[in-house]
Amino acid sequence: MNNADNKNYGFSKDERLCSRALIDKLYSSPQRELLFPLSLHWMEVDADSDVPPVRILIVVPKRKLRHAVDRNRAKRLIRECYRLHKHPLCDALQKQGRHIVMSLNFIHTHTPNFHKLETTMEKLIRQMVEATDKK
Repeated sequence: MNNADNKNYGFSKDERLCSRALIDKLYSSPQRELLFPLSLHWMEVDADSDVPPVRILIVVPKRKLRHAVDRNRAKRLIRECYRLHKHPLCDALQKQGRHIVMSLNFIHTHTPNFHKLETTMEKLIRQMVEATDKK
């Protein structure tokens, strides 16, 4: 990847969704995308200009992956895929001056493959950009 485009490929604490009230609202929101092995819930929120345009929660349920080492690996891979492919969504939302919160839920019963997750993440991000452009 070329660093000349000056994109921040980090995943800071500000980008993580931690608010219990926002999480409860998020799961009651009807906006949902499903692309196996990920399910995405999202909701538009009002926010200050100093917070990132997208805040994210990554969920890997114990019911799907029993062992903690597998859950941690799945979360790490999902986080890495999001970190690498978040820029089209963040750029689109910044141009529109909007903010969203979203939850990525892992819905498969086997430890994920990075390449499968990466293609799924690219498709989900593309769908999100299209969905936010429509509004």
